[in-house]
Amino acid sequence: MSEIRDLGYLKWRDPLAWMEKMKGKRWDTLIKKENDYYNELVSQVKKETRQMENEIISAQQYSKLSFKIGCGTIDIELLPNEQFSWKWEWEKKGKIAYDIDVQANIVWYIKSKDENDYTNTLVCEDSTGKVIWTKKNVSDNLAVIDDLCYYIKVADYFRTIEICVCNSQTGGQEKVIYKEPDEIRDLYFTKGAHKALYFRSYETLNSRLYKINGIHCEQLAKQSKFQMALGESVYGDCILTRKSHYDKWHAKGKPIDKWIFPEEEPLWINIQSGLVLTLYEGSYTIWYCSNKKPIIVFKVKVGSITQNIWSIWEETLTQSFIVKTPFETPYIINIIHNKVYKDTLQVERPIKFNELDVRKYHSVSKDGTRVPYIVIKEKGIAKAQIPKAQLIYVYGAYGSSTPIDWPYQVWYPLLKRKWAIVFALVRGGGDSDAAWANIARTKNRHVSIDDFESVIRDSQKKLKLGADKTVIYGRSAGGLPVGAIVSRFPYGQLVGAAFTEVPFVDVLRDTSNPDLPLTVGEFHEFGNPLDNILNFKELLSVSPINTLTDEGAPGVFVISHVGLLDKQVFAYESFKWISKLRGCTKNANGKNANGKYVTIERKEAHQYRPQKMPRFRATDFAILDSWVDRKLIY
Repeated sequence: MSEIRDLGYLKWRDPLAWMEKMKGKRWDTLIKKENDYYNELVSQVKKETRQMENEIISAQQYSKLSFKIGCGTIDIELLPNEQFSWKWEWEKKGKIAYDIDVQANIVWYIKSKDENDYTNTLVCEDSTGKVIWTKKNVSDNLAVIDDLCYYIKVADYFRTIEICVCNSQTGGQEKVIYKEPDEIRDLYFTKGAHKALYFRSYETLNSRLYKINGIHCEQLAKQSKFQMALGESVYGDCILTRKSHYDKWHAKGKPIDKWIFPEEEPLWINIQSGLVLTLYEGSYTIWYCSNKKPIIVFKVKVGSITQNIWSIWEETLTQSFIVKTPFETPYIINIIHNKVYKDTLQVERPIKFNELDVRKYHSVSKDGTRVPYIVIKEKGIAKAQIPKAQLIYVYGAYGSSTPIDWPYQVWYPLLKRKWAIVFALVRGGGDSDAAWANIARTKNRHVSIDDFESVIRDSQKKLKLGADKTVIYGRSAGGLPVGAIVSRFPYGQLVGAAFTEVPFVDVLRDTSNPDLPLTVGEFHEFGNPLDNILNFKELLSVSPINTLTDEGAPGVFVISHVGLLDKQVFAYESFKWISKLRGCTKNANGKNANGKYVTIERKEAHQYRPQKMPRFRATDFAILDSWVDRKLIY
């Protein structure tokens, strides 16, 4: 929390470092002041907020699709925050969890103390809800094989440290079967075919694969740097391996060593059915693979396909997928012997949605790379060709794919008001292959921002919209490219507004603080300025807080929405950023908002609770829509 950050080879001073404590009279005064600023905007859009909130809630009913697991005894409904809700089929109310396993009338699942708590608990209970035993301080992975339950212990909220096993019925006889010596690595389970259990000791540039047999573990594929464990066939383990992010996967083990795989990057493989899921530039495809040419079983041009990950583990004959595309409301497909059966959700209060116009384009980044982006708007706008405004979504980190999905689920209020939603599939993200993600890491972080800038410019030309009708949006790591663009064009030359949620913007300060929960584990993603001056130079060139001049960004309207309980991107980052954006570093409170707003949710963490998200999003959407209409007074 010291103002001076000394790296040995250089040091600098941060006069806003006092905010990092997030306590004291000065902090309380700051929060009150910022909330007053934001509430002035909220008071101007109350009617629009209520209407938009109802629209979001109405649209979300179409996403309440569920999988069946445990021989059909348990319903799983996926949630937008990497959790899911589960319940016995005869129950009405579900429970929130991160992972689950079931045998007969016993269920094991991992939950948090509450939805915004970072301490997970493994619970074993029966079908009446009676808790049999629990284990605290675990990760979000578990697996149960016969009378053994496997789980991963954590320290400091996020650092996975030990693979443990205990008696699945009693919770007793706990043993540590693997201890991770390297704090930069993470441990993950892979549950493969025929109840084969594996775990990876993973970091971005190198992973190690182990197979678990009872209370013992054995390292597999030692000569490779990356592995994808698929499970056991009658001949032994089936694994994909490669030596770098730039290589194609190499199949090991029968029968997959004879399979012909598609050119696209595989995301998931079922060795029992031969089904392979791939993604390329927003397009998902399900293939049937064998020793002959791959056959397309099902494909969506734009959207997402989410597989039932429990089907392989439970060895079910039917493979289910949730399909979300801009072309129709979400639905489930069941694939049996390569035949597709569609199951559409029936909702109580159906809504008539306008058809969406979906176009894929490519911009050209600074280094000549073609960068894909998807433009989505209601079809009625196609005649006029000019939407009311555009919101451009970006993420570009961790190799995570861009969630285009069914756009009405999130963006209904804006689409209904004739906005275009643009998805920038920039490098650093997982929308192409591992090489696409890896090229923007560490010393090449600027590549994502160059890509994003090219998409903004190209979409403005295609949609005939100027900066005053362009809003850029990013949450979490997506806050970095958003903030960097604001720093590059602080007078509104490129974009007129930026909307962020829990944004990662104090990049240089955070990556040089190994005491933060995620810093050390993410050195291979964002760089390590403690030991590498080239990493420092790169981060200095892109860090949103450090790239602003003393004048801030007078030409850009900014909203940042954060949670006080967030331990992944701490709330103080946005408060520091907003202060710098105003160009008033000497006085963190400032004399007025200057078109820069940050609001804090005291009971929220990194992912908003599902029941609260519609209100938060509706409020911010109403503010942005009013800003575009030039009705907002600020």
